[in-house]
Amino acid sequence: MAKIKGVLLDLSGTLYSGSDRIEGTRRCLAELERRAIPYRFLTNTTTQSRARIVQKLASLGVVTKEEWILTPMAAACERFRADGFASAALFVAEEAKEDFSEIPEDRAHPDVVILGDLGREFDYDTLNQAFRLIADGAAFYALARNRCFESGGELFLDMGPFVEALAYASRKEPVCLGKPSKAFFENAVAELDVPAESVAVVGDDLESDVLGAMHNKLIGILVQTGKFNRDQLDQMEQKPDAVIESIAVLPELLSSS
Repeated sequence: MAKIKGVLLDLSGTLYSGSDRIEGTRRCLAELERRAIPYRFLTNTTTQSRARIVQKLASLGVVTKEEWILTPMAAACERFRADGFASAALFVAEEAKEDFSEIPEDRAHPDVVILGDLGREFDYDTLNQAFRLIADGAAFYALARNRCFESGGELFLDMGPFVEALAYASRKEPVCLGKPSKAFFENAVAELDVPAESVAVVGDDLESDVLGAMHNKLIGILVQTGKFNRDQLDQMEQKPDAVIESIAVLPELLSSS
């Protein structure tokens, strides 16, 4: 691999699992700071605001700045302004809504439907309401498109299957704002102020984190924690630039690069 000069770190499944910090996380971050390697947290988490994520990290002994948490919500607000929209129907978790405070909400005649992870609130009536708005002409933003996520050693459906259902029913392809979208990675790299080809993306999602990074000319590093799946890795024609046991091994990889 090329010399790594910047790092983008996934959160769930990479730095923590559920309410437990993955061993080696704090040592890894301390090593990045010691080497003066800039890093940011690049997450597809859409159930919590950036402020809540910072609080969660602090509860796990990881202290960071709110502006270092790069989320699809911030990307959605930026895209909303760029598209010149006036209102949105927000189908997002209540804890994430504070990151949309600048967007006027309209569930009757919105310019765009913004879909996040609603968890157990993904019921028929909710999906049908979103479908009707999209079918009636509203644009469609999907904050992420992940298939599943891991928490506490178990796998759960992520929002991707519900995005696919709405896309199929409405015949409208959504604008995906989280990983692996090109714009999301480009904005994150700009935060680091180092050449893109020297930036490593570290995560447990082979498709969104790792291959998504590599398709955008970044370095993709897969951790064998979280939702890591050996069978999926073996079946993929394209392989990660590196596969490591956990975040604890990243400092060794930095030395070898």
